[in-house]
Amino acid sequence: MPKRADLSDTFCPVGRSAELLGDRAVLLILRELFFGRRRFELMVEGTGLRPQLVSARLKTLVSEGIAERRAYSDRPLRHDYWLTDKGKALFDVLYAMRNWAERWAYSPGETEGGPAIRYVHRACGADVGTATVCPGCGSELGYGDLKGEPSSALKAEQVRRAAN
Repeated sequence: MPKRADLSDTFCPVGRSAELLGDRAVLLILRELFFGRRRFELMVEGTGLRPQLVSARLKTLVSEGIAERRAYSDRPLRHDYWLTDKGKALFDVLYAMRNWAERWAYSPGETEGGPAIRYVHRACGADVGTATVCPGCGSELGYGDLKGEPSSALKAEQVRRAAN
């Protein structure tokens, strides 16, 4: 198999972002961080990825300044992971991916019960659907503005994953 070209120093911004974000594991770990799952074992459980892969990608996210490690216990020493401002700025990217998938990535009838995650604007309580501006109050939506409520289908899938 040919070696993939390194795009980390290209002038093209799409190429540079693809170099880091074009990895499924990175996107799934970012999803977990956006949902507030900061501990390593919760990320492994939530993503279904091997611990070695989660560890390697977390090291990359930390070295890129997207996440930071913070000690939450001294005895034994334990760390969790927090998004930096640079990481929080990726909210729009993942939200756009979610919105695209809600529209295009499912087979007909697969989402009859509604979206996988229903997002509600924390400030006014409006269901935002896939909007980037709150239909209830008109505010632009960004990191920290939404509360996600998983559908029953998504909850069942998460339970099945956790059991394996």
